[in-house]
Amino acid sequence: MFLEKMANFNAFLQIIEGKLHTIIALAAGLIFEILFFASIDGFVEKFIPLRGALYLIFILGWSAFWLFNKSHLPQNNKKKRKVGIVIAIFSENEIERQKLKADFMSKLKEMLSQEKITDFAEIFFLKNHFAEEILESNSSMQKIEEINKKIGAHFYVWGRIKKRPNDEKGEKYFLTFQGYVFHNPITRELSNEIAKDFSAVLPREISFLEREFRGFEASAKILHLAIKYIVGYAAFVSQNPIIAFRLHDGLREAFNVYRPLPVYLQDIRNKIPILISEETGWIARWHFQNNRLIEAKEFLTRSLYENNKNYSSLLFKAIIDFNDNRIHDSINSISNAEKYSGGDFTWIYSKAFHCFWQEDYAKVLKLCQKIKNQSHPNEEAICREIREFNLKILETDTSKPQLYFWIGFLSYFKDKNIPQALEDFEKFEQLSNESVALLKNKSSAYLTEIKRQMNLK
Repeated sequence: MFLEKMANFNAFLQIIEGKLHTIIALAAGLIFEILFFASIDGFVEKFIPLRGALYLIFILGWSAFWLFNKSHLPQNNKKKRKVGIVIAIFSENEIERQKLKADFMSKLKEMLSQEKITDFAEIFFLKNHFAEEILESNSSMQKIEEINKKIGAHFYVWGRIKKRPNDEKGEKYFLTFQGYVFHNPITRELSNEIAKDFSAVLPREISFLEREFRGFEASAKILHLAIKYIVGYAAFVSQNPIIAFRLHDGLREAFNVYRPLPVYLQDIRNKIPILISEETGWIARWHFQNNRLIEAKEFLTRSLYENNKNYSSLLFKAIIDFNDNRIHDSINSISNAEKYSGGDFTWIYSKAFHCFWQEDYAKVLKLCQKIKNQSHPNEEAICREIREFNLKILETDTSKPQLYFWIGFLSYFKDKNIPQALEDFEKFEQLSNESVALLKNKSSAYLTEIKRQMNLK
């Protein structure tokens, strides 16, 4: 009984708070102060001669408090570099509805806290009148963009709680949701994809009878899963695969708890393994770059388990296989990657490297000609990685001078770094012998061209 009264009292306070932003509340407060001061003026006069100044301070104080309550928005602390998530749910000011809203918010925050999402994400629950402004504005998106200039968040979920009669079964609650995403600059195609998924993963409307508490709890769970999915997706495209994986790991199984799973969530669920494969593949490469080979192999295994057709992970597996001296497996990984390249030609660089390594020079020169005539969006990064990889090998193994030809070729035709190409080709000719005569003929011709361009003799 006591707890119920406290809940009602808290809901009553929320109703008062929900009205504080109105002009009526400002006027009512001022009128109350004026009437109160008038009733005690004779008494106060005996002690404070300049009582008018005191009254003015109270009036200004109330006005400042009202203005602060009406316009103040929370701010996402940029120094903490946390993901900002804003929840703005509007409810009309009835005690029952306010209780439901408070319980819904509390349950959602509890779920996010239990999974430690709040360790890297800040959750902001906007006051009722801000949620109403978003809903009632001509363009909710524009209103959110205006609000976000002050908050600096990344994700918005807004909606409404309504209560309607339902024949003989009693009152029924309706919860509606919409979403909006702010993220690091990405392509329009990716931005549209995120917006589309956010729209799909958020249930447009959830309804349940007033007596069915489980309906409310389920709605909080679905919103919680939606937040995990979309925050992880945006973290991934914003180049933060560690947070993305932390949010997506186990999410597919969480969706599968709902039987039957709503149609609008089935496509989202089926995307999760693909995303996890990309995320773990990215994390594997990061561990490899930092010389953590055990962790790199663990995440690579997970990546290919989630999606054995992952093109970039198959190419990375070729590198891992080569490092472990499993040359045949490395070649097979490149062949598999070629099958799933989807028109991308990055695999051809890996294939060319193996031809250099196995001294198949006739074949590799044909591949080099293809590489010379083709262009790729990420050529600069690819060539940089190839150079670093080959130079690392040459630091400890000088028996493969043909690798200097390989990086010299890329410096000349792809990076257009002529001085670097000159150095690479000269190093190749200095260390090579007649066994690489086919490559030497080419390098000699390239050196002649380079020296002519540099006005060298």
